[in-house]
Amino acid sequence: MRFPGGTPPARFFLALCVWRLVQRRDAAGTEEVVFGKVGGSILLLCRNVSKEATEVVWFQGDPHSFPPLFSSRVTFPPDVRFSLVDNSSLRITELRVQDEGNYTCKEVLNKTDHEHRVRLLVANPPHSTPKCWAETSSSGLMLQLFCSWPGGYPHPTLHWREEGHDLENSSWVISSTSSSDIHVETLNSSHLSHRKVFKCVGSHVVKQEQPACTVEIKIPSLESEPPKTCFVGDNVTLTCRVTESTPAARLTWLRGITQPEVEIQPGGRYLIAQEGNVSRLTIRNCSQGTDGGCYVCKAQNPVGLRELFVCLTVKQPVNIVGVVGAVVVLSLLAILTVTGIILYYNPLLCLRGAAFRNQDSGDILVLVDSEDDEEGKGEEETTSSSTKHEAMALVNGNGVQTAYLNCLTEGDDGEQHGGDSPQETRGEEARGS
Repeated sequence: MRFPGGTPPARFFLALCVWRLVQRRDAAGTEEVVFGKVGGSILLLCRNVSKEATEVVWFQGDPHSFPPLFSSRVTFPPDVRFSLVDNSSLRITELRVQDEGNYTCKEVLNKTDHEHRVRLLVANPPHSTPKCWAETSSSGLMLQLFCSWPGGYPHPTLHWREEGHDLENSSWVISSTSSSDIHVETLNSSHLSHRKVFKCVGSHVVKQEQPACTVEIKIPSLESEPPKTCFVGDNVTLTCRVTESTPAARLTWLRGITQPEVEIQPGGRYLIAQEGNVSRLTIRNCSQGTDGGCYVCKAQNPVGLRELFVCLTVKQPVNIVGVVGAVVVLSLLAILTVTGIILYYNPLLCLRGAAFRNQDSGDILVLVDSEDDEEGKGEEETTSSSTKHEAMALVNGNGVQTAYLNCLTEGDDGEQHGGDSPQETRGEEARGS
């Protein structure tokens, strides 16, 4: 079906609705929203006021339900905070929260009454500056940028930028959500890189400047303690520490390079505890066959992945008593060996040393000379007779070994063979007489 002029039914009804809406707005008066700051001032304009208007009246609320607030002709109780500008616009100073609401400007003409409605919102900007931070999504694969600027009314406008461009127009933005004073952007990790900077800019209706905050994302950086040693049956703890990561990294432990994809789960002999950026793996009842080797500390965030090897050596307990005994036995063997070598090459060294040490100890050395002369023999037999020297040494009541005494007697014999003996001298003296 078509209406006169060939106009389709749908287009006709749409035009009719628009005409009725315009008619209603003309009847009720136009509306606008203005913002004022607590403690500041605001000017409410009475727009489209006719020059032929005889009176302009302002109402706070519905003019059919509330008394006039201010009039260009009627004198009301004075209020220094309210005044008329050009006999039409309403100025309010020292704004208060209770000043917020709907205001109606009504002009009085001879034939019609024209109204203009204004909605006043008394706003206050946030006192602080925006705060920014980054987190990892629940899936662990996305980066979430958070921007918060609380304390303002109405709520501020927040948006994220990267290298001067709005993130809302980027294809790698997964989602963008806002709740009251917080704005969140979820980003695909495929476009992230180490030390990339994101900026959040805030704006408010009653604040001219636009404060901002930034977030610099970073790949995890790790450090660990030196290699550990564990004795069989004891407990040992391996430590892994994250020194840098934005957002925070997830720490896991893997059992060496032989099974790089098998993550160690806490339970049984393994205990995993994480406090802040430090993760500790405790192994109970160390086994030499299964626990020795290198473990992998893995740190991951949406920016990247880092791994660090932490090595563990498992040993059998050491027998301290056996080690001490072995050292003592070896020391004794060394002493006996050195002593044997000395006695083998110079057996008199110890004896002479003992003799020198005992010179002042009151030892007694006795030499006894004996002569055996045979009667009836001639002078030649007397001369050729041998003299025997016997010596006995008493050292602290004990006899010195015969070898040393023999040395002493051999020395005396040499002197006898080299010169005249006392017996030969006495024989010569007898013949001379």
